Amino acid sequence: MNKAQVFLLRVLMAALLASVALLVIYNLSPNYVSESGLLVEAFWALGLASFGLVGSVIGFMVLLIWLKVSSRKRSP
Repeated sequence: MNKAQVFLLRVLMAALLASVALLVIYNLSPNYVSESGLLVEAFWALGLASFGLVGSVIGFMVLLIWLKVSSRKRSP
């Protein structure tokens, strides 16, 4: 793995951990209906976690393809 691939792997791992933390925040946040009938919930955390997880999975697939292509170029 070259330095760019290692950097991408670290970024993807950080995004994955942040997404899991956002899911935990969403599940631990209080959900209730206010006196005026509005639902009070941390939907922002659920949305960001979803985008982060999907982005991490797509990024890992791109990294695997990049590793496969770069290993073929090195082999004679």
